[in-house]
Formats: sequence, structure tokens, C-alpha cells
Amino acid sequence: MFNLSEIMQSAQGGQAAANIGRQFGLTPEQTQAAINGLLPAFSVALQGHAQNMGSLSQIIGTMLSGPHAGNFDDPSSHLTQQTMAAGTNVLGQLFGQGQAISAIVQQVSKSTNINPGTLMAMMPIIGSMLMGGLMKSAANQGLGGILGQLASGAFGGAGGLGGAMGMPAQGQQPGGGVLGNILGSVMGGMMQGGATPQPTQAMPAAPPQQPGMPPQPGAAAPGINEAMQAGINILTGMFNAGAQAQAAHASALQDIINAYTRGR
Repeated sequence: MFNLSEIMQSAQGGQAAANIGRQFGLTPEQTQAAINGLLPAFSVALQGHAQNMGSLSQIIGTMLSGPHAGNFDDPSSHLTQQTMAAGTNVLGQLFGQGQAISAIVQQVSKSTNINPGTLMAMMPIIGSMLMGGLMKSAANQGLGGILGQLASGAFGGAGGLGGAMGMPAQGQQPGGGVLGNILGSVMGGMMQGGATPQPTQAMPAAPPQQPGMPPQPGAAAPGINEAMQAGINILTGMFNAGAQAQAAHASALQDIINAYTRGR
């Protein structure tokens, strides 16, 4: 699994697309079109975070925590609120709490003719599966130890990591805030067999983060030894979407994410 498309193809024993399609009442063709339409957005966001060592460490921490590995493997995981909450945290980290997600699903809906509410409900599931798949791919290539050092070193251990990422404390429910409420409402309606709601009004934007100095490809960033940098290079290479997308669609998603996440 060397890109996001291959990760999704391998998820849940190769049955993730079929399982998601049944969940949302989509044909196999519609499901694959939805996944292929959304993957470039995840790719752009992940590659953007990879340009900042602090943001990349948070992504690595997310991969190594939560139920993402189980969501990648378990065919029934997409039916649970735990998956929804975990995936909502992923979306908040990748795209912020602002308008980006609504704009993304509108663009993908335009490209695929799939209801934007369905796409919005699929995004947390796909996000969690991707985190689990990235972690498994990294572990299979012997990168688990290096990535664990990067994640824990940046935040002073698991406790510091959770607080820095805005993850809930033990005993609290994840997926809170405006984004969690909107996505939870969407998924809740679907799990109860109700109609798919449309995305609601724009969500308030998150405060911008100060960008850091991006590491040069192939060269160790300050404080990162060559072995760690090699691991980072392998990991970030997996952030490519893999699936073919129309140039206009990919460009539109790039513009959306740039517009809504600039300065994070």
C-alpha cells in the first residue's frame, strides 16, 4: 500500500468500498467515484501538513492513536459512532473547523453527481480508514519505531500528544464542537435509516497556526537524524492520492483547501 488509493482498496480485506456502498445505498460505481473524488482532498491536506514538522508530528500521532487501525480492518466498524467520532477528529485536524469540508463535498458532488450530504457522512469513515492504513503501511515497512519517536518526542509523551492535538481526555467523547455536531447529525440520520441531510451553513473557521520551515526533500530537517528523515520521506510518499482524477477537479480541490487553510 503505497498511496491513498491502494490503502482504500486494501481496507477491510478489500471490501471497504462494498461495505461503504451498502451503508449509503450506492452502486459500486457510485461508491468508487465518491472515494476517488474525495481522495485528492485528503492528499492535498496531508501533503500540506507534511511541510510543517509540527503539523506532520500531529498527523503521525493521530495515526498511532485511536481506533483507526481497527477501522481499517473491521468490516463493521463504519457502522459505529466510535468510527464517526474518530474520523471527525481526523477531518478537524486535516481541514480545520471552518468551511473547507462543506466546500469540498460540494465540489466532489458536482464532479460525481452524488448527494453532498452522503459525501460529508463518508468523509469521517474514509479519514479514519486512511489513518489506520497509513499506520499499517508504515509499520509493515519497519517505520513504527521512528514514527513513534517523532510523535512522542514532539509532544512529550502520549498525554502531551493528546492535549496538543485537541484530542479528548480519557473518559470524554471525541468529535465535539461544531464539526462533530454537524457530522454526527448526518451520520445519526443515516444510521437510523433517515434521509440524507444537506450540509448545513458554513462552520466558523479555526484560528490560523503559524507555518514552520518545511524540511527539504531528502535532507534531514533540524533535530531530525537521517534515519528519521528517511522514514518521513517514505511516509509522506504515501500521501499521494494514487487514483486518477480529472485535472479540473483536482485543481478545484487544491484551490479550496489553499483558500480555507492558508496560514494554518
